[in-house]
Amino acid sequence: MTVTGKSERRVSPWLSLIPVVVGLFMVVLDMSILMVALPKITQDFQATASDVQWLLNAYLITLVVLLIVFGKIGDATRRDLLYTAGMAIFLVGSYCSAKSWNIGVFILFRVVQAVGGAVIMGNSLALITELFPPGQRGTAMGVESILIATSFALGPVIGGWLTTNLSWHWVFYINIPIGLFGILTAFLFFPPLGGVSKEPIDFVGVILLAIGLGFFTLAVIKGQDWGWWNRKTVWSFIISFAWLAAFVAREVTYDHPILDVSLFRIRNFTAPMIALFFMSWGLASVIFLIPYYLQGVLCLTAETAGIWMLPISVVNIFVAPIAGRLSDRINPQILMCTAPFFFIAGLHMLSNIGVNEDFWSLALPFATLGSGIGMMMPAAMNVMMSSVPPEKAGMASGTIQTSNSLARSIGISFGGAVFTGKMNELITNAGNRIPSPQEVKLLGLLAIKGNVLPLLEIVDAFLKSLHAVFSTAIPIIVVSLIIAALFVKGGEHLKTVGHTELLG
Repeated sequence: MTVTGKSERRVSPWLSLIPVVVGLFMVVLDMSILMVALPKITQDFQATASDVQWLLNAYLITLVVLLIVFGKIGDATRRDLLYTAGMAIFLVGSYCSAKSWNIGVFILFRVVQAVGGAVIMGNSLALITELFPPGQRGTAMGVESILIATSFALGPVIGGWLTTNLSWHWVFYINIPIGLFGILTAFLFFPPLGGVSKEPIDFVGVILLAIGLGFFTLAVIKGQDWGWWNRKTVWSFIISFAWLAAFVAREVTYDHPILDVSLFRIRNFTAPMIALFFMSWGLASVIFLIPYYLQGVLCLTAETAGIWMLPISVVNIFVAPIAGRLSDRINPQILMCTAPFFFIAGLHMLSNIGVNEDFWSLALPFATLGSGIGMMMPAAMNVMMSSVPPEKAGMASGTIQTSNSLARSIGISFGGAVFTGKMNELITNAGNRIPSPQEVKLLGLLAIKGNVLPLLEIVDAFLKSLHAVFSTAIPIIVVSLIIAALFVKGGEHLKTVGHTELLG
């Protein structure tokens, strides 16, 4: 299988996949690599906790707001050139972030990064759909799943090493060689892609969607800090629902919608997306707390904690491409229903972890989680993207990535709320926060001097709160299982694949 290149030469789609995965790797790596550098950034800029939160929140809100928009633009323009431009924008935003001279400018350059990230993430699935026929998309999407898991796992390790041995600026500088390589390979290997839809961009719809999603994301990520019944949170949700309702009304009646709501009438698009939404929710509520446990309770360094989490991505590397390939050969519903069982088994094993765990005692539950992720993501994405018309591939890609981003935001807020709620039950005035590794280490120093009770109290409460999050995540994963079992039409997907292969 080859695709026609810009100079009318034949290019393997696997070569064309290189810039796609390089761009995606860069964006996802940036999400996890920055976390380790935040304490040093806070110190250098003398930033407040609110400033640091906005370094993360401004990026996330911008990303969520623009994913669908840039996916739609990719349908109407040259998607290969748009994707290349997205990598360039992300590269410029990374360089400028490293050169920031105050926290306000830093936040602004993070928004620039997010614009490039939205272009990349909003079009990655659509590019794979265009580059590969249905019979090969599952394998390609398995490769994409590997990159997502690997970059999340390697981020803390790389970020910890760069921050410790060089400076926090290098968590942004590292994007420059990656981005330049991605741009070079895009010019070498991308054929002309996209531009299959000639519909104009609905700018009124863009504004309605941006405000609606923006306020919804703001309420989700700030609700725990403000309080879920605080009027700022409540009004953010009210504004969000009002503008999203206006957006839906606009899209239903407008001839050229930015998001065609008829996509949601496609069962094999909507059902896997909802199943993956709950899977991502459950995953995010758990994964973001594990580094706090490894660095706080087990007293590991950031680099070592990242290494201990590698079984999640290592197993994913083996499982994802196999699952992707199998999703075009056996009923993908089987994979999507099996994946939650692996994830639930991993959560069950983690619900008993304590203060004496070693690498090998955690490797099995981490590997089991990785198996569940690697089995679900490529199968679900393959089914979704194979079910939509080619001229709406970008719109569908942006919608899927928006759903996953919102699921991760909700999952982190949910996990944090369950954790801190349990902590406040066990420790009076524990506050609306997760104990930092530095705080636990200070209590360890007090214990060495003879005052052991504060350390014992906070570690015991920490573990019980962590177990509560793991237990609470299980029903969320069960919802994913039920939706996949009842509503995904795996046989219909196989017919689509077989029909296309016969035609091709």
